Amino acid sequence: MTRQASLFDDVEPEAERLSFSALRREALDERSWLDVVPAWVPDHGELFDRLLQTAPWQQRTRTMWDKQVLEPRLVASWRTGEHLPPELRELTEPLSARYGVNFDSCLINLYRDGSDAVAWHADTVRKVLRNPLVATVSLGTRRSFLLRPAAGGPVARRYAPGEGDLLVMGGACQHDWHHTVPREKSASGARMSITLRHSRSGAG
Repeated sequence: MTRQASLFDDVEPEAERLSFSALRREALDERSWLDVVPAWVPDHGELFDRLLQTAPWQQRTRTMWDKQVLEPRLVASWRTGEHLPPELRELTEPLSARYGVNFDSCLINLYRDGSDAVAWHADTVRKVLRNPLVATVSLGTRRSFLLRPAAGGPVARRYAPGEGDLLVMGGACQHDWHHTVPREKSASGARMSITLRHSRSGAG
């Protein structure tokens, strides 16, 4: 499994670790937004390798057309109330401080190559929170991350996060928008996405 260059070519090579100084907010519509922080985790390679070795990876099954099929990716998860390992708590603390919510659960997706993917969806936390925040740290090779309105239609936004980039979806994004990591034959290596969520509302 290999990693690749960052999403943003103009990022300073000595980016400050877990800093929000380079954050930019993009409005998806009048109710939804996306925060983008290039190279939020400059030592992304070390974190990638550590999680690859220590996370409790599994390949889940899903029912499709009355058959059990394997999901095309590996996952590792920590539910609300479970203790996150130190390298993940180190990520949640500055995020919780900035956004005013307690990021208390984590799901890591490992896309081993370009054949691994996740279909169009919105995160289920929308069922219990009005405007949930979903933060994703992308490690490894760049992969397409696409958004479109939940009602359907063409792709509206295209990103290619990797190498420690941070994306935070906020506002009504999980209600009004869907996102996907599609299959990508040209992908040159593995991508790991650390997705952090909160279970209770906060200041936002």
